[in-house]
Amino acid sequence: MRILIAGLGDLGAEVARLAAGEGHEVFGLRRSAAPAPGGVALLQGDVTEPSTLDLPPALDLVVYCVAADARDEGAYRRAYPEGLSHVLGALTRESPEARVLFVSSTGVYGDAAGAWVDEDTAPAPEGFTGRAMLEAEAVLEGSAFRGTSLRLGGIYGPGRTFLLDAIRSGRPFPAETMGHWTNRIHRDDAARAILHVAATPSAPPVLNVVDPAPARRAGVLEWLATQLGRALVTAAAAPTRSPGADRRVSSRRLASTGFEFHFPSFKDGYRALLGEPPPGREGS
Repeated sequence: MRILIAGLGDLGAEVARLAAGEGHEVFGLRRSAAPAPGGVALLQGDVTEPSTLDLPPALDLVVYCVAADARDEGAYRRAYPEGLSHVLGALTRESPEARVLFVSSTGVYGDAAGAWVDEDTAPAPEGFTGRAMLEAEAVLEGSAFRGTSLRLGGIYGPGRTFLLDAIRSGRPFPAETMGHWTNRIHRDDAARAILHVAATPSAPPVLNVVDPAPARRAGVLEWLATQLGRALVTAAAAPTRSPGADRRVSSRRLASTGFEFHFPSFKDGYRALLGEPPPGREGS
């Protein structure tokens, strides 16, 4: 396949690397001239500036996984509904038969008071980040392209060690959200899932991409603190990132397509990050 990865950040670069390793012809689109992964042809362009999008013809697949350049409503609108619309416009001219995968977020669901949500749950985003993602999903759904919006949970993995760093430094976590359910996906499983869906012709229009084991925030943080040999610090009001909504996100529909997780729980993924072998296995 001829594949374009729009956005060569941490996740996009891993998707590009895996796709090139499978023998696909891969193009990577980013604003900077920083090198692309091996085997990936770099294209410089800005999704917020349509005039810079000189895309190759006859693409079979486009994976849109850009990152907003700031955490404010304007930046999110430019990166997601507007940026995706610009890329789809360029594709209409060069690759009208391409399939499109949009990397969205479980943030579109909003708060569910700890209940389960799945792809049939009506989205109810509470903040501008989730609203921008939902608007971008609507852009893809309303286009002429075959596409799937992939709603990812919180990504962790190599280079994404916020929780570990916070615990090591003794930064406090909000005590009032310790009982909240959290949902995550290891970066490597996220990249593998994207390519799995790309190889699934009958994939539905929306799929949740989270590991199958939601966990309460307290359980995650206490386990990590134990692994690190540190004390877990909580506070009534903590200067940390917003803890997010309370919900359990189902990934059963993704599993029904045949996808198998390498890291089916946070313990599996963080053991790998900490250099520990999984239970019952020798070595790494």
